[in-house]
Amino acid sequence: MQAGTVYIIHGYQASPESHWFPWIKNALEQQGFKVTVLALPAPDHPDIERWLDCLRTHITQPDQHTFFIGHSLGCITLLRYLEQQERPIGGMALVSGFAEPLSFLPALDAFTAAPLDVEKLIRLAPRRIVLAAQDDHIVPYPYSLRLAEKLDADWELFERGGHFMAQDGFTEFPALYDAIVSMREQ
Repeated sequence: MQAGTVYIIHGYQASPESHWFPWIKNALEQQGFKVTVLALPAPDHPDIERWLDCLRTHITQPDQHTFFIGHSLGCITLLRYLEQQERPIGGMALVSGFAEPLSFLPALDAFTAAPLDVEKLIRLAPRRIVLAAQDDHIVPYPYSLRLAEKLDADWELFERGGHFMAQDGFTEFPALYDAIVSMREQ
């Protein structure tokens, strides 16, 4: 079995050192994955084109052994990137994702302005899961549920988890680790 590559795309106001990113990077590397947590430019002032340029620059030839993890704003960024690709990937896990405007964060509307090419995303990513928490105070879980339904993705709803950030107690994320390892084995 080929080890696989994982790219992690963080969200608004985050960095590669935030939340559970260092933990999952280390845990997946111990399983033989090559893991990159991208450092997106100006995370306090996200710009869709600059973020997509970063992904295009740092993601090399994704294929069926490539898996993606997006968190929050990183989810829609990842989906916009994948819409521009042609080769199928191994799969993706979207944590607290959304694909519609958040009324309380209009600065992010450019990320969700155009409808997703759902058929293409489903075709390119045969394994898809969306994870969310009932007590998410930043992206209410119905946003993530609607994204899961659009993408015909597996759905995992946690009773507690908030926005899956360090301040919510998430510096480790075993369920996400299990999801990625199981995608590789399918």
